Amino acid sequence: MTDAYEPLLAPHDDTLKKKRGRPKCFDEQQALEKAMLLFWEHGYEATSISDLTQALALTAPSLYSSFGDKSGLFYKCIDYYLAHEACPIEAIFLEAKSAKVAFELFLYDNVQRLAQPNKPSGCMLVVATMNCSDNAQAIQHNILEKRLQTKQKMLQRLQQGLAEGDLLETAPLQEMADFYSTVLQGLTIQARDGATVAQLHKVVEHAMRAWELF
Repeated sequence: MTDAYEPLLAPHDDTLKKKRGRPKCFDEQQALEKAMLLFWEHGYEATSISDLTQALALTAPSLYSSFGDKSGLFYKCIDYYLAHEACPIEAIFLEAKSAKVAFELFLYDNVQRLAQPNKPSGCMLVVATMNCSDNAQAIQHNILEKRLQTKQKMLQRLQQGLAEGDLLETAPLQEMADFYSTVLQGLTIQARDGATVAQLHKVVEHAMRAWELF
C-alpha cells in the first residue's frame, strides 16, 4: 500500500514547493492604484481591509505579504499618489519665469487635479486623513509633514523670487506662503463639496489679485 502511494506523494510535494516559489500573479502598480483610489475617496480609517482585498482581488494574507499592514499599504499609496497624481510642484516652480507666474501655474494645475471627473475630488494629502481618530495619529503626522513640505517649497520659491527681484524687499514671504497654502487647501475642500473647475478657477483669479496686496 505504501509503495503504491509514494510515487503520487512526491510530485505533489514538488508542486507545493513550486507554488510557494512562484512570482506574484498580480500587477503591484495596478493594485497600488486601486488601493490609492479607495483611500483617496473614503479616507484611511473608513477604508477597511475587506474593502481593500475585494478591490485588489487579493486575500488578506496575500495583501499583508505584498504590502505589509494597512498603514504600510497606505504609505505606499501616498507615494504612488505623489508620483502619479499630485501637482509636479518642482517642475512648475523651476520653469516659471517669476514667483507670481510660478504660484499662478501651480494653483491652476492643482485645480485641474482636484476636480477630475474620473477621480476622487480634492487632494489626497488633505482628505484621506480628515476626521481620523487618535489611533491614526502617526498617519496624520506623516501626512502633515508632507503638506508642510509643500508649504516650505512655496516659501523657497518666494525667497528665490525675492533674490531675483520679483518681489519687494519688504514682502512678507512667510505670510504669503501661509496665505497661498490656505488657498490651496481651501480649493481641496471646495472641490470635495462639489465646486466645478470654473468655480475653482475664479477662486484662483481672486487669490492672484491678492498678490499685489503683499
